[in-house]
Formats: sequence, structure tokens, C-alpha cells
Amino acid sequence: MSVTRSKAVRIRLWIICILSGIIALLIIGAGTLYWIAAPERSLNLEYTDVDTTAKIISMVETKKLETTISQDEFNQLAKQELLDRQHEFPLGLKLTGAQFTLHNQNVTADLRGTYWGIPFGALLDFHIKREENRLVLDHQATHVRHGDFSGAWIEPITISLTKYFPAIVNVNQMEFAQDHIQVSFKLNLLSLPKLLLR
Repeated sequence: MSVTRSKAVRIRLWIICILSGIIALLIIGAGTLYWIAAPERSLNLEYTDVDTTAKIISMVETKKLETTISQDEFNQLAKQELLDRQHEFPLGLKLTGAQFTLHNQNVTADLRGTYWGIPFGALLDFHIKREENRLVLDHQATHVRHGDFSGAWIEPITISLTKYFPAIVNVNQMEFAQDHIQVSFKLNLLSLPKLLLR
């Protein structure tokens, strides 16, 4: 009986040691993830709506169908689009802050959030282009505090300008500058009867 009892005690000790080792590995893994991707500054997801009414009035007054989307306005539009896409995020991912910076046809997104409760900060590089009435941001690379990862990990972010400007105009041309986007429009008179019948 004492032999089986000592065997049972040894088995319990082995189980406790194995479970303790697994717990220690999980703690070390979470700590390593935090060290690799810990945020360096805080950001938020608050945004303000871009005042497109003032832009439209300015276009009417100057009789030029063109406007400028500033660095700050682009950041506000991109944040709003990011918030609209939260349902597409992977399970366990929660964004808590973002800042989008425009550099000609490149965009840097400074993101903050948590992944399964572990805080992270990341810089994502995007290439921006125009597709009809939309701005499309294609993911190129991701940089965290202690590592760089190339390649697209997320689907392109699309910002539709038709949400913000009247349906009787279409984007004619976009010029990407260091800190703004110059947008010129053309009238789409074919859409006018549809708008009047609403």
C-alpha cells in the first residue's frame, strides 16, 4: 500500500510541476509579447466630422470644382473608416487609438490597442491610390517596437468620397502631396434626375 501511495504522490508532484511549467511559459510568452509590441505613446479613436459643407460652399464661390483634404482631415476620415470596420477585426483585437499621417502616396498608421488583453502599439505602412471616387490604402508592412514584418496582413482600407460630397460630382483627379490631397471633381449630370426624384 505504501508503494502505491508513494507512486500517487510522485504522479501528483509531476502533474504539479508540469502545470507550473506551462503557467510559467504562458507568463513568459505574454511578457515577451508585451516587450515586443508595447505601445510607446497613447492615442485615441476620437474623430471629428470633416466639414464638407464649407468645402462645397468654397467650390461654388470660386467656381472651381476642386478642394484640398488636409493632413488632419485625412486622419479624421481614416479614423472614421477604421471605426466603421471594427466588426472585421480578428477575434480578441481591440483598437484604442490611431493616427494616420500622409506622405505623398504613402501613409503611416500609428495604432494602439489590445490583443487578448495584451497592449500593443504598431506602425503600419500603406500605399495610397485613387480608384474612381475612393481612396484605397494598401497595407505594405508592419513595425512594432522590437520587430518589422513585411507584407500585407490586412485588407485594403477604402475611403469613399461619395459619403462626404454630393452625388452630382465624381472625382476627376487626385494629386497626393506631402501633407494634403488635392481633389478635382467633374459634374455628373446624369445623376441629377435620380436625386431630384428622391
